[in-house]
Amino acid sequence: MINGKHYKIVEESKGTVADSSAKQVKKKKHIPPTDSTFVLNNKKLKYYNSWLTAGAGIQQNITYKRKYGFAGGVDFNFHLSHHYFQLGTVITGEKFGSYDNYNFHLGYGKRFEDKDIHAAAFVGISYSSGYAKVDSTGRYERHYKEPGLYIEGQVVKKLTYDVGVGVSVFGDYNQEQGIVGGRFIIYFSGAYQGKNNTQYRGR
Repeated sequence: MINGKHYKIVEESKGTVADSSAKQVKKKKHIPPTDSTFVLNNKKLKYYNSWLTAGAGIQQNITYKRKYGFAGGVDFNFHLSHHYFQLGTVITGEKFGSYDNYNFHLGYGKRFEDKDIHAAAFVGISYSSGYAKVDSTGRYERHYKEPGLYIEGQVVKKLTYDVGVGVSVFGDYNQEQGIVGGRFIIYFSGAYQGKNNTQYRGR
């Protein structure tokens, strides 16, 4: 009672803004199960799939400032649960058939894929073995074995959902040397799971 008048005391709720925010349910990003499949042109395709790339191109040794040379390689790209990994090899040299560096690498990456495009990027560790040129003789005599860092990016235009052609750019750095390059690659994925039921034909 104040000045003869009755007033009702109402407690002010604490943390009104916080409570209001807490009530707003955030939508969780939907992650498909690893065994998810879908149908495209009456083909049953796997959402999470492994793929193989192989190709050849050019490379530049940025440590020894050599002229452009040959680079060839094969990569097996696979997933464990929802995570993508890469296991591969790259051979480089002054020209095709004459190689002085052999690289093996293992990396972790991210992937984007739709019915027309595949793109992926990986970063990881490498192990390189080869022969360095001895300036006084001009021959490759000094043998080296070095761990290093390897990065690679892939962009592929699909011809069908599981076959395509594209480019790969890569870089390998260790205590012996740094090499960067690019390759034209062919792409094969393990997405195809066979023909679907005829009721989906034409969709």
